[in-house]
Amino acid sequence: MTTLKDVAKLANVSIATVSYVINGSKKVTAKTRFKVMAAIEELNYIPNTSARKMREMDSKEIGVVFPQIDDPYFSEILQGIIQQADLEGYSINIAFSYSQPSKELKIVQDFIGRNVSGIIIVTCQPDHTDFFKNNILRYQIPSVFIDRLPQGLDVNFIAFDNYSTVYSLTEHLIESGYERLSLFTGGSGQFNEKECISAFEDAHEALEHPYQPSCIHSCNMTKEDAFHVQMDALLTEVPQVIISSAETITIGITEALSLCHIRIPEDVVIITLGIESWHSSNYHPGTLRTSRRAYTLGREAASLLIQNILQPAFFETKYIMHQDRYTKESYKLPEPPPKYQIPVHKKTLRILAAELPTIHALKLVSRDFCTKAGINIQFDYLPISELFKGIYEDSHKEHGSYDIYMFDIAWLNYLAREQCLRDLTSFITSRQFDFSHIIEKNLKNCNYKGHYYGLPIIGGTHLLFYRKDIFENIRLQQLFQEHHHIPLRPPRTWAEFNGIAEFFTKSLNPESPTRYGTSIPGYFPSEMFLEILVRLWGHGGGLYDQNNRLILNSPANFKGFQSILDTCNYIPQNPLLQKTDQVFEQFANGDIAMFLSFTEYASPLKSAVSRDTISKIGYAAMPSKVPANVGWNLGISPSASDEKLILEYFRWVCQKNISYYMTILDGQSVMDYPYHNHELLKLYPWLGETEEGIALSHTRLYPYEGKSGSVPPHRIEAVLCGIFQNIYRHGMPIQDALNLGQKEVLQLYQ
Repeated sequence: MTTLKDVAKLANVSIATVSYVINGSKKVTAKTRFKVMAAIEELNYIPNTSARKMREMDSKEIGVVFPQIDDPYFSEILQGIIQQADLEGYSINIAFSYSQPSKELKIVQDFIGRNVSGIIIVTCQPDHTDFFKNNILRYQIPSVFIDRLPQGLDVNFIAFDNYSTVYSLTEHLIESGYERLSLFTGGSGQFNEKECISAFEDAHEALEHPYQPSCIHSCNMTKEDAFHVQMDALLTEVPQVIISSAETITIGITEALSLCHIRIPEDVVIITLGIESWHSSNYHPGTLRTSRRAYTLGREAASLLIQNILQPAFFETKYIMHQDRYTKESYKLPEPPPKYQIPVHKKTLRILAAELPTIHALKLVSRDFCTKAGINIQFDYLPISELFKGIYEDSHKEHGSYDIYMFDIAWLNYLAREQCLRDLTSFITSRQFDFSHIIEKNLKNCNYKGHYYGLPIIGGTHLLFYRKDIFENIRLQQLFQEHHHIPLRPPRTWAEFNGIAEFFTKSLNPESPTRYGTSIPGYFPSEMFLEILVRLWGHGGGLYDQNNRLILNSPANFKGFQSILDTCNYIPQNPLLQKTDQVFEQFANGDIAMFLSFTEYASPLKSAVSRDTISKIGYAAMPSKVPANVGWNLGISPSASDEKLILEYFRWVCQKNISYYMTILDGQSVMDYPYHNHELLKLYPWLGETEEGIALSHTRLYPYEGKSGSVPPHRIEAVLCGIFQNIYRHGMPIQDALNLGQKEVLQLYQ
């Protein structure tokens, strides 16, 4: 077992100094503290304040680690553990990891340091075998793992036999005439969830019943994520039956089906691996469930652990599988539902939009409005680079093709001046419409010269996302401190941003765990423009000088372009070839340490990285705290024939429950409700930062009126992007490129 002496030797300090660092009893320099903490981390030393007591007596305390506090299945198991421990004279210390691996690691190490008699755990990181070997097994802590077994770990394990239950269910369904089956499980890397998937696949193959891999869905064991996954799945097909591996998953599935007005069990049957209960008051109407005695499993887990505690020398680890109380003979299935047909109505609203995550979310939830109003809503998409032109041309036709346009907030002034949008002022300010919960800045993004021309549907800003695990690594913190004489932290200035990006670029720092420090998505000119503009703002520049003159070739802008040019030394490839989804992939693969993105991309970012969002993704305000005010609005086309119906749709979009659904699917909202909901803050922890970022954000103001007419915003953006291309691609000196850009932008207004 590692001792204080081992730590002191590796850190090249005295034993007393190690003790000072651990106990905080005396101040030591930051450099010394880094050395000691790095040695502790390398040796996996766990300070044990009760080491002497361990040899003298049993602490009679059991540590219990569960991933969630609100899952009824875990709640039943926990009650069984508490009851059995109490009968045998043991106290329980319960902690929840909230499915955060870093939190779970700390809890386990804290329990070991507290000298608990044993540990019962439902781990959220079954793939982290080495941690459990180096801690629980190394320190010979009696333990019982429930449901999720780390691979290759010889420990006590107890669970329900998901394989047998799901195999039998699947077989029964197919034999009963069900053709289209779907399976929902938790994380596919977990033992019990892998068993569900294997059983589902094996039963189909044994009965030679065809199935598509796309009918197997994994989510992160929360009702919100299950709702998200189910809503996406409903775009392709509604199955006849859904098998759900957990009650919490079933809640999310049921909510999604209800929102889409799909009936249970008339349109789809749901079967849940559910806990045994004498009552059905908490069950969703129409759902079927198996019966598993979770309480009994909890009691047996505690009993097994206490046996291990009392007989450590002669105890052999146990592998126990409980069976659901389910048989084909006793389980009555309804008749297979007929193939579900999405209702088709006579009237259709057509929306012209860019294919962004928010619009995808809006399309999903709009099925509720379609059913209630008896209409169809058709979404047609154009690339962002072509959407402005598409709106302008359609709005100037005698009979345009669309009823609603989705437009960037930066286009508002131009589209309003050119009469491309209907004036909605009387609607927005009427008593029939409540705009009090729309975030103020988002509503202002619809206002031009005192009149409203749209409804906000996306309202966000920039955030900095970074690899929390490497920013908190003791060894890397020490190295950064030695090189830069400041702590490693989310950068607060652009100079600090570049310093950190350099530090995490492996070609410049061989000890970097990432190949590159950051990445810039600049494939689309509108995104590249914003990457440039926030740098200019951060250095005191921008499109205008202090006298509100259009000045690009200023000293402040020189510094801004120099900053972004420096950043390009620490990125994987030419930013002009880089798309946002590629940046997410680089982040997910561990190739980059940090990057800037928009809050509207929160949902795809979360999905790209992993389900373990909180522990792996750090988030902070962007450097210099000058994010761009970004967003999209919905406006009414001059050709729309049924304005009353469209306004009803706009009212529906602003409902409280719709804002929750949109946030679950998209990670942000223009309404203020989700930013104060604890469940959504747990799902997207950066929502709190988002609200502050929106308040701090700068609005893009373009001069639209030239001597020969209005100037479209994309032409101004093209000039700024052209300056960057001349510098980065063609090697033009920064000042020369700025001077050329100044001439080009002035020509637009001559």
